[in-house]
Amino acid sequence: MMREKRRYILFEVISEVKVDKRRLQNAIWDSFYSLYGDTGASRSRLWLVCYDSGIGLLKCSHRMVEEVRAALACIHSINGMRVAIRVIRVSGTIRGALKGYSGVLPRNISR
Repeated sequence: MMREKRRYILFEVISEVKVDKRRLQNAIWDSFYSLYGDTGASRSRLWLVCYDSGIGLLKCSHRMVEEVRAALACIHSINGMRVAIRVIRVSGTIRGALKGYSGVLPRNISR
């Protein structure tokens, strides 16, 4: 049995107020479930690797990258606050996702 390929999505949350990691995670899952249901969510293998200071890293199945991007684009508010999520880069490795990014990274991720 082969291990399934994965992709890492580096993204930025644009908001007037700092967004809590747990609320962001719930908003991502709610958006994904509303668009693709239980079967789509299970096929996505979606996981929030880290999030801090408006920058986050998601891990998902390589076959579901476009669906994850669509779910992120559908998020307009979190807990009543207006937000926008911008995908910075998609890569097959964490190192590749962070390559060339000069912004502030979450604490538990190193270059």
